[in-house]
Amino acid sequence: MGRERKSNPRKMRPQFLVLCEGETEEAYINFLKQRYRLPIKIVSKIIGSNISPRLIKKHKEELSGNPSEIKTFLMYDGDVPEVLEALKKCDGIMLISKPCIEIWFISHYKKAPETDLASEACIKQLCSIAGWEQYKKAVLTIKQQDSLWDNRMTAVTNMQNKTEVNKTYSTIYQFINILEEEKKNS
Repeated sequence: MGRERKSNPRKMRPQFLVLCEGETEEAYINFLKQRYRLPIKIVSKIIGSNISPRLIKKHKEELSGNPSEIKTFLMYDGDVPEVLEALKKCDGIMLISKPCIEIWFISHYKKAPETDLASEACIKQLCSIAGWEQYKKAVLTIKQQDSLWDNRMTAVTNMQNKTEVNKTYSTIYQFINILEEEKKNS
């Protein structure tokens, strides 16, 4: 009689659903997905300002697997109060950058300013950093990607003590910390 083989049940790989406001956020998520190369399914969807619990549920159901096991992230700019109010009604980890995602990019090189910034002023500040002079929304050059990757933990350090009471902040560091933890565990 042959020996019985015991097999370990296959562990489902984590699935991350990242709903984002626009193309720049989606480009950044795709860049992270490429660089981390984790056994994680990261799906990014551009939703814009029409975010709602019903829409999140619909996108979760489109993924394979149990919707309750899909980690949901909401990556949005923090400059529109109505959108922030809509996000508070949604189930997911909020990755908010005020005024815009470019403040997160700036934090890879220096601490974010403590003054109110409009999105245009934030982009202008980003363009003053070496390698970012020709920055265009929704496009990250290879050089910019390399720089973001090399300085990602500096950005985490520069933002982890800031919250929505600050004039500029980003909570994207939470996502980076989760990805770093997944990298250690894989």
